[in-house]
Amino acid sequence: MQKQLSKGILSLITMCMIGSAAACSGESANKTKSDNHKAEEKPIEDRQELTKLQQYSNDPNIKKGKEKDFDLIGTLKNDAKKEVILKIDGQLVKVPKSSGVEVEGSNLKDMVNKEVEAEINAAKQEATSIKLTPKAKAHKNVVDEQDRNERKVEGILIEESNKHITVKVPNGKKTYQKSADFERGETSNLKEKKVYLEINSANEVDSIKKEDGE
Repeated sequence: MQKQLSKGILSLITMCMIGSAAACSGESANKTKSDNHKAEEKPIEDRQELTKLQQYSNDPNIKKGKEKDFDLIGTLKNDAKKEVILKIDGQLVKVPKSSGVEVEGSNLKDMVNKEVEAEINAAKQEATSIKLTPKAKAHKNVVDEQDRNERKVEGILIEESNKHITVKVPNGKKTYQKSADFERGETSNLKEKKVYLEINSANEVDSIKKEDGE
């Protein structure tokens, strides 16, 4: 009887050990499967959360980690003492300025409504330098070139319409089209008076003024 009892206890212990091993094995397998699933939810390069300013940047340095400085490109809408406001993809973004922010070639007031590139210190989330983009610089150079090509023409005003101005000059008559930005410096009638015209690079009249003494 005692032999049978001992044999029964031994069998029970063996069954428990087998069951426990199976349960542990199942738990371990489930845990490994769960961990693998979590790892597959997000690629490694995308797991790094972006800061507020990084979300508005297309700089490839962002993918290298938060500690990398990056650039923001947008239209400068406003410049204040401690921050600038950039319009990026239709959104207004406040960007704090560092105490020693560098401005290339000009002051920020001259860059308003122009496309700029701001270098951002990733750790402090503030702009360390701001400059015009190559696209904005190219446009500025064109405008500057046009400014240098402006000239003045003196003559006697013969006729003025909504679109054209005709003046008498030493070698005959000249008729010029008014530019879209035409300004009239005088409100009085200037016909038959000596005037000078500001002519732009497109050979259009930007303004007409009465010559001093007339």
